[in-house]
Amino acid sequence: MQRLVLNFFLTLFVTASLISCASVPQSGIVENDSYEWKNKSFELNSENAVFTATGEVTMWVDDVRYKGRFNGDYQAFSASPYKWRIIITGPFNMSVATVIINGLNAHIFHDDRWESKPWHEISNGLFNSYIDGNLFSVMLGGKFRFNGQCAGIGRNSELCRMNGIYYLMEGDKVVEIKSGELYAVLDEGRWIGVRDNRHAFIFRNKKVESLESLPEAIFDPMDDEEDEFDAL
Repeated sequence: MQRLVLNFFLTLFVTASLISCASVPQSGIVENDSYEWKNKSFELNSENAVFTATGEVTMWVDDVRYKGRFNGDYQAFSASPYKWRIIITGPFNMSVATVIINGLNAHIFHDDRWESKPWHEISNGLFNSYIDGNLFSVMLGGKFRFNGQCAGIGRNSELCRMNGIYYLMEGDKVVEIKSGELYAVLDEGRWIGVRDNRHAFIFRNKKVESLESLPEAIFDPMDDEEDEFDAL
């Protein structure tokens, strides 16, 4: 009965979200062989080496049951760019999924059970693309350490690259990221992800808090994990 009710609310919520999408933002990153690349190192949000962030998330769900655009909320906990616990909730604070990322390994709690897969597989299912831990840090307000190359491309603008990922900077702020077929653009406080000229995800940050530490246990799947919907 619980599963039927859960599926009903998810279907109802996603169906209500099937509205026309805004136009897909275009990438401003252009790779040019004439750029004068120079070695550069910098660090952003140094105070948020360990942090929590909350906000809104939009995912384009490609599932036979819930196909369409899903709008929800997220709460993320991070002990490093490669160690995350992300809780995604829907209407009525209903638990949709809990994701744990620990390096290349990941676990997702949904439909009352944990499932373990490589992070790139879970990422592709949730966000339509692989999202590197550094990308999460930049988009959600965490510490980001850059050690690569940058080239000036205009007044107060430069393009930086590290490990095959490009970062478009305006002053000391990242405004676009490009990683393979995915790019994400900062637009009016939202990070809008695009792949194959279609929306992949949207993150809108509401609050970021620096923490002293996080318990190691929250980055392991817990046998007694409860779906918040169980209490109804």
